[in-house]
Amino acid sequence: MGAIAVVGAGIVGVQIARELQLRAENVTLYDFQEPGQGTSFGNAGYIATDEILPLAHSAVLRSLPSMLLDPLGPISVNWNSLWSLAPWFAKYLKSCTGQNSERGIEALADLQNKAKGAWLNVVGREKIANLMRNNGSLKIFETNSGFERTVNERIRQNEYGIHWQVSNGEEARERVPELAMGVKHAVYYPDGMNTVSPIEVTEEIFRNFLKDGGSFIKAKVESIETIDRPVLISKQKKWIYDKVVVCGGYLSGLLLEPLGMKVPLIAERGYHLELDHEGLSFDMPIGSYERGCYLTPMRSGLRVAGTSEIAPIKDEPEPKWLRAEILGNHARELLPNVALIESRRWMGRRPTLPDFLPMLGSVPGWPNIFTACGHHHLGLTLSAITASMLGDYIMGGELAVIPQRLAAGRFG
Repeated sequence: MGAIAVVGAGIVGVQIARELQLRAENVTLYDFQEPGQGTSFGNAGYIATDEILPLAHSAVLRSLPSMLLDPLGPISVNWNSLWSLAPWFAKYLKSCTGQNSERGIEALADLQNKAKGAWLNVVGREKIANLMRNNGSLKIFETNSGFERTVNERIRQNEYGIHWQVSNGEEARERVPELAMGVKHAVYYPDGMNTVSPIEVTEEIFRNFLKDGGSFIKAKVESIETIDRPVLISKQKKWIYDKVVVCGGYLSGLLLEPLGMKVPLIAERGYHLELDHEGLSFDMPIGSYERGCYLTPMRSGLRVAGTSEIAPIKDEPEPKWLRAEILGNHARELLPNVALIESRRWMGRRPTLPDFLPMLGSVPGWPNIFTACGHHHLGLTLSAITASMLGDYIMGGELAVIPQRLAAGRFG
């Protein structure tokens, strides 16, 4: 039995630690904060397996300039940081062109086709069905042009076996009576799945990990030495392991780049607002195409999550809480007859690579050091299949293959 360290206790790291433990490995999980308290805490709760088009594709690229110029739009950038972000944007442009975009779609679609099955296995194994809903999801459109722009997306989804049902605004309001009259179209995804509490899902898997003999050390890993075996180093202590998995979200590059690996991560900041309400008729996520957000009923209230604020990891600007307030405005305009009172606002940093695909597998030159990072908006969605794939890869060696589009060394 080998000793393995997993650095990073978000939903991806906790799932990986649990998966390796169940394969009879001695696993210790590390984080400088309690499990699930980082970016995993604030997501929309949606297992978004219908999202098979990475944001690095031509349709997004064409509309990106107008979105960036709208200060209240779903995507924004801090213009003072533009120079430091230029290398990332250059790689992003390359990912959007020609076969790079098509291969990205193929890679993500392949992951997504396995993601729900992997999650259903986790739900049964960890006995967390009480925290999950399997009632589908709804994407709404307030403009005819927005609905028409996504025709190709639905065609591609159909090609990859993703089921959907189109309805007009009146039919959408029959399903969700609270919806505003301005909603003109909707697409229902019957296989959509969501959690009523992302933090409780992470905590429950973590509790099972501890109960079955796993260890957790609350410490900030500052660096990794590589002599005979990997050595984790904090300011106070060192720990030696047979294998190490780095899944520290947007901070993963700080540990991996000194090992000679290029990790062009940014902190793609997202916000959420939680709103108290008296009651809602719907119990599934509702995604707004034009507004770039999701409204998900949870145990803690109606969570409105979204927006993409592109920021560098170093010299990151202060949170722009106006973007959270905008989410509240979106919810009130989409559900005009529902009394909504803000109870909490939050900001988190999604770990995003230029091709909007996760980075998985072994670090080039270091066969005992692995990574799983760069899941951007899809950390919750892809956490179960990531854990399963990485478990196969770490335990199976050459018998398990990480696709080149997802390989850890693909940026050089």
